[in-house]
Amino acid sequence: MIGAITLTALLLAPADTLIFSGAEGQLEVRPAFEAAPDIQVDGRLDEVEWSRAAVLSGFTQYEPVEGIPASENTEVRVFYSTDAIYFGIRAYDSDPAGILARLGERDRVVFGDDWVRIMLDTFDDQRQAYVFYVNPLGLQTDGLWIEGFSRGGGFGMMGGGGVSIDFNPDFIWESDGGVDEEGWAAEIRVPYVSLRFREVPVQTWGIQVAREVKRRGFKQSWAPLTQEVSSTLAQSGRLVGLRDLRSKRLVEINPVVTGTRLGSVSTASGVFERESPEPDFGLNGRVGLTQNLVLDGTYNPDFSQVEADANQLTVNERFALSFPERRPFFLEGVEIFNTPTRLVYTRQIIDPLAGAKLTGKVGSVNMGLISSLDESPSSIGGGQGHAAFNLFRARKDIGRGSTVGILYTDRTAVSAVSPEYNRVLAGDARLVVGGRYTLTGQFAGSVDRDSADVEGSGVRPMARMQVQRSGRSFSWDVGVTDVAPGFRTRSGFVTRVGETEANAGITLTRFGRAGAVLERTSARIMYNNFFIHDEFWDGVGPYESEVELWPTFSFRGDRSVTFVLRNGYFRFQPDDYGSYALQAADGSTLPFVTPEPLRYMKAWGFMPRMRITNNLNVNGRAFFREVPIYREGGRGYEIQAGPDVQYRPTDQLQLALNYTYSRIRRTDGALSETVYSTVHQPRIRVQYQFNKSVFARAVIQHELEERAGLTDPATGLPILIYGAPRPTVSTGESMMQFLLQYQPSPGTIFYVGFSHARAGERTYRLRDMAPMAEGLFVKLSYLFRM
Repeated sequence: MIGAITLTALLLAPADTLIFSGAEGQLEVRPAFEAAPDIQVDGRLDEVEWSRAAVLSGFTQYEPVEGIPASENTEVRVFYSTDAIYFGIRAYDSDPAGILARLGERDRVVFGDDWVRIMLDTFDDQRQAYVFYVNPLGLQTDGLWIEGFSRGGGFGMMGGGGVSIDFNPDFIWESDGGVDEEGWAAEIRVPYVSLRFREVPVQTWGIQVAREVKRRGFKQSWAPLTQEVSSTLAQSGRLVGLRDLRSKRLVEINPVVTGTRLGSVSTASGVFERESPEPDFGLNGRVGLTQNLVLDGTYNPDFSQVEADANQLTVNERFALSFPERRPFFLEGVEIFNTPTRLVYTRQIIDPLAGAKLTGKVGSVNMGLISSLDESPSSIGGGQGHAAFNLFRARKDIGRGSTVGILYTDRTAVSAVSPEYNRVLAGDARLVVGGRYTLTGQFAGSVDRDSADVEGSGVRPMARMQVQRSGRSFSWDVGVTDVAPGFRTRSGFVTRVGETEANAGITLTRFGRAGAVLERTSARIMYNNFFIHDEFWDGVGPYESEVELWPTFSFRGDRSVTFVLRNGYFRFQPDDYGSYALQAADGSTLPFVTPEPLRYMKAWGFMPRMRITNNLNVNGRAFFREVPIYREGGRGYEIQAGPDVQYRPTDQLQLALNYTYSRIRRTDGALSETVYSTVHQPRIRVQYQFNKSVFARAVIQHELEERAGLTDPATGLPILIYGAPRPTVSTGESMMQFLLQYQPSPGTIFYVGFSHARAGERTYRLRDMAPMAEGLFVKLSYLFRM
């Protein structure tokens, strides 16, 4: 399509009454209705219907400088029919050769390319909206914008940040585009059957359109955006007077056939053995009971995951790590189950046999119900057996942008001799005050019972409160989370139990003039404290705290660098070392003495984000910090580096190199200046995109770890845990994966994947490692939409 579009494709200039300028506040749009449009979605705006469409123009910049005229002109045309809504994008560009438009995998490509994003708030309730991105070639990324939702995280011991979009849901819609001498253009068709909206004769939808010119890092929007207002959706425009929207009833059937051949080391012989090929069958189905109430069902859902979860350092971690959900059945309607604390984490349902789900909106109430039978060894007491999950969520809209909700989760071991269960009941609220302030609260209680606790645990409470102030130059947030000892959510994911967290943050931002080299300077100051729950209520100070300063400098051309400065404190807990003892020189055992608190733990680091050329990006992180060595109870000094290089030599080939290096050196007592651990984690990812639907990908990743035997920092004596020493660890692991995938649309997919894992010596030489696991995977699924 490149070079195929010209301005003459626009047959007629629109009448003044059809132009709606966002900069001039013309945000109420009455789009044209076309009973039977003859539109071929090919990226060419050459059909006569586009000349009668409403035109959204007058875009203004919102990053890096708010409110100034957009650097490049954009026009978005919109009209609707009885079964779909259409958008025609004309993105002008003064330097068409600089437009970033490459082939890539669905849901990922726009993060490195130019894009236009359309947001549709089909309930006009300013709480969530459908998100549709296209790059200049018409490649798709979609998801849900959810006010109050944050996906992302920070670096260091603590930290935060994130975005308000959940990219996991996939919708079926059409798009195509191309680049020409004036910029680029795209066409989008979104069928109503892919959307949920109210069943009323005349509709009003919220709409927002945004665009990023990637090489400059400029973002612009049709309806002006400012950080002075906490809600993004509250700043949207409106599509008004939508009539005769006749969506057909949603009926989808999605059979899935898989085949696997696995290999592993036999527990009996210790020899690597390959199993016989094993076919499997699963079935997903969806029925729209109403336009906004959908019933989903699944039998034997496939995990749909060939590429392994991304590497995360675990050598000095105290808490479990979470990974994203990937199974389509659990992703549909997942936004309804979001709460301020993560009390629903569907990857706790490890091996579901079958499940049913009801999600949608009735009046002003969003509701969701999930029931699933898990075949994994999942009795609450840790034994063998099946577990039944029942999750219910309801959230009611209040006013403009505020909500209150309830959540109930029940995980019961159905095959246990005596009833074993975990149940959680929670209520939450998100209140928007004055457009700038957001108050979020949640209260929950859990009840546990297993075979060893006949009477049950009683109610164990959890509470969370947070207040946020939005602002362009000045914002702040304050929060408290209190989790009582014994609180459990075996359907969710809460890492710190029996603790109270209090945190506060202030962000100051200064903007440069338009066109300046230094576009923006910001500084975030965070103060985080963690208390033992009972000590907090007794007035005892925190066992862990830190003050962090994060200054960020953003430069012209989408380049930035963030620095991190930290001062921290950590107090070791005696209960964590109850199984510890020391081994004296004569072989006798001595008691382990809980170490003294670590004070004034300094740290500094930086995180660059550099666009070298349109084809080469270099990001990464480097930290130099004092840390607690949790397993020994000592002070350590860690050097951690993580370069991330992304290279696109052609529009179809992608190369990514990620490398994580960590070395922790002891700095206290008898072990001072000795190395505790060294970890290397290189990862290479190569992907070739044949066309929009077909790609091949190869991944190679290693993890080399060397960790010293556990030794008491004060005496230098070996540490015994339950009477056994923990010797030096020196290991290497290697994993190789290959995937060939064809996916023309969500739900329809064919792939062949192969993975091979080896382990052994701490070396990159594969011949010195023994095979540990292997898998050959084949999957075929087809989505039938009736």
